[in-house]
Amino acid sequence: MIVEKILNNNVVVSIDPKTKKEVILMGSGIAFKRKIGQEIEDDKIEKVFVVDDKRMGNKLKKLINQIPDGIFELAHEIITYADKELNRKLDKQIYISLSDHIAFAIKRYKNKVQIKNDLLEEIRRIHKEEYKIALWAVGYINNKLRINLPEDEAGFIALHIVNASYQETAKESVVATNIIKGILNIIRYYYSVEFNEEDLNYDRLLTHLKYFAKRVITNNQNENDTSEFLEIASRSYPEAFDCAERIKIYIENNYDYKVNEDEIVYLTMHIHRVISVLRSNQ
Repeated sequence: MIVEKILNNNVVVSIDPKTKKEVILMGSGIAFKRKIGQEIEDDKIEKVFVVDDKRMGNKLKKLINQIPDGIFELAHEIITYADKELNRKLDKQIYISLSDHIAFAIKRYKNKVQIKNDLLEEIRRIHKEEYKIALWAVGYINNKLRINLPEDEAGFIALHIVNASYQETAKESVVATNIIKGILNIIRYYYSVEFNEEDLNYDRLLTHLKYFAKRVITNNQNENDTSEFLEIASRSYPEAFDCAERIKIYIENNYDYKVNEDEIVYLTMHIHRVISVLRSNQ
């Protein structure tokens, strides 16, 4: 295959000559001393990711450029393992969310910042299969990178797998789309902004809203004591917090779903991040 773009030393973009689809090729040192237009020998290619959706492919390539070398490959191994163990194909959106999460988890570990997963027991109990895979994933990451991520990370990774396993009916997809559209409109009008849909922070917000919409549709509520975090969020990010409160009113007035403090905290954080980037680029 021919090199179309070099993402890092171990990842390049090419076009499959048979299917004409864009593919991401992975292999140790696959891009070493290679230039665009040169051929990659078959024995250098260890893994192949087929890009079915151009837009997601663009986001994925941007993410790979922003995270450390080797992280996307780790995520790919974990997702491949999960597909096999669960005997089903996960939504490819997980390649973005899981790669992003692993990169952030490693950064937190190196900075000695540990986030406790208050839902760990519930995740372990309710999502047994996904949690077992996530435990393997944490061990795999620790072994590959010679680090020591805590078991809490298995809970977070398990939720990524659960979310990527969710299958919507056509009716649910329509409802979810309307919920997300309504929330994005609230944020737009509140801040008088237009989103940059190519920005990774927007993509993170959208991913969170997709999972939020699924919880609204299924009325699947998490009940956690987040009063301390709620106070910090309201004090640290007053604008984003107020916007999140307006979203809460919109959801509770239009859907049979009570938005709890946990949801408000996460909405606040995601809104603050995407708006901060928009403002810094103005």
